[in-house]
Amino acid sequence: MVLVPQRYMMALLNLLGDRVQVDAPLLQHATLFTVDLAQATAHIEGIIDSTTYHARYKQVKEQVQAALPNDTAVKVMAEVPDHNRLCEAFRVAGIVSPENLGELERALEQARASNPARGGDIYYFAFDNNALRNRLYSLYLKPAQRGRPEPNMLLSRAVYDELDLCKGKILSKFLEAFNSAFPSLGVRQLFGNQNRLEDRLRLLARREWDKILQSSAYDVVKAGRKSDPDGPIIRSYAQFAATAGRKVVVLSSDNEFILRCGGRPNLIPQLVRYRLEIDEAYKADWEAVSWLLYHLAVVYGRLDLRRVDGVIVRVYGVWQGKGASDWDDERLKITVEPSNAPLEQALQRTMRILQAVGNP
Repeated sequence: MVLVPQRYMMALLNLLGDRVQVDAPLLQHATLFTVDLAQATAHIEGIIDSTTYHARYKQVKEQVQAALPNDTAVKVMAEVPDHNRLCEAFRVAGIVSPENLGELERALEQARASNPARGGDIYYFAFDNNALRNRLYSLYLKPAQRGRPEPNMLLSRAVYDELDLCKGKILSKFLEAFNSAFPSLGVRQLFGNQNRLEDRLRLLARREWDKILQSSAYDVVKAGRKSDPDGPIIRSYAQFAATAGRKVVVLSSDNEFILRCGGRPNLIPQLVRYRLEIDEAYKADWEAVSWLLYHLAVVYGRLDLRRVDGVIVRVYGVWQGKGASDWDDERLKITVEPSNAPLEQALQRTMRILQAVGNP
């Protein structure tokens, strides 16, 4: 067993060989896609289409309903990702970009060009919940080159409050029910005393919040009492923008949220649009593939990466005993079958070297 932070996942990719098949055991071992790693640019191929995915999801649902009472079956099925979660992972990894990315890039250039010393406004980029989930800061706003000035970020405490909600962990009777519905999956070792899917997605967004707080330019604004889910977020950003010399670009993929931001002085709503479906294949750099596998492992609990020589690399995004430090460091647990495969020893050696040199 090896614990691998997401930032070191390319070391694992380098050991997988030219081609690997990515399966989701929670979805009756459905193959999500294959990855060709023979070149500097990875080729993600054979992505499961929505029709095939829905058919497999239906089979899982029938399996769960046959094993459990109706109300319990509904709760367990909430832990099985639907096709939208797969599509979301490609967006989070930056493999699928916003359809209107050019509009966001123009807003960023306008912000950089505005000089307050010459009477220009100070621009801020603000986020709602889904903008954090889609990693807009890390993917499109954070400068790619070190030393380049960062744009100003704005966060509302009301967004954090949404991310701080908790449905509870997978424990006791619910864990027993989950295990009985998936008897061959090893649910206890995988999900025992761990967060439910909805909470895991919040934790992923919380990491993006934390990364913004580590940037060199950000403000956090307080929010008033909740009258509805979005109202406090919008009002907190509008109040901040009311100060002369400020412009706040509010990013969201929620149409209603963006509409409600309109008509407010110095508040610039920017809808970030994505295609509803994903393609059958994509080209991506290895860093994007690393993020894709990390996100999917957290969502599905475990991925099985099958090499052409029969070696299986199990990538755990959740495991019994995963703690706060594992979430903060974005760690995955890696096991290899057969256990005597050279890959695991090579990975352990690589991790020791990377940790020794303090690779960021």
